[in-house]
Amino acid sequence: MTEEQVTRAIISELAKHGWAIISYDFPQSGSGKMLHPDWGTSEKNKGGIIPDIITIKGTICLFFENKDRVVIEDFQKVSSLIKDNRYTSAIAEILDGKNVQQIYYGVGFPSAKWNNQAVSYSWLVNFIVGVTEDYAVEFLHNPHGLMI
Repeated sequence: MTEEQVTRAIISELAKHGWAIISYDFPQSGSGKMLHPDWGTSEKNKGGIIPDIITIKGTICLFFENKDRVVIEDFQKVSSLIKDNRYTSAIAEILDGKNVQQIYYGVGFPSAKWNNQAVSYSWLVNFIVGVTEDYAVEFLHNPHGLMI
């Protein structure tokens, strides 16, 4: 299963359950919204990140980083969104006027890749979503009791 298939399955499931898709990005498309760090830089995209999905339902916003496999760097990237507050202004701009009160950051990948490696990185993110071979979406790690 490709990263694009993972992203499409998650978007489909979110839309089916009333989530508004604010932004999405497929691999190499550059179609998503880039988050620029709060600190200035002379290079246009230096330090910027593009979440694969940004979605809102009610007062909750979810940010997804999706892959076709478990990659520690992606868990670390998501963790930096949670802990470092380097993208506060960019996130505030995207969510301006949307009454978001809670933001959660997580990763999505094929459920078949849920393994000991993924479990060992789960503490870095707010949630982990898996996509099954028949494109069903399931929470693999959900300590906040989120619902899609």
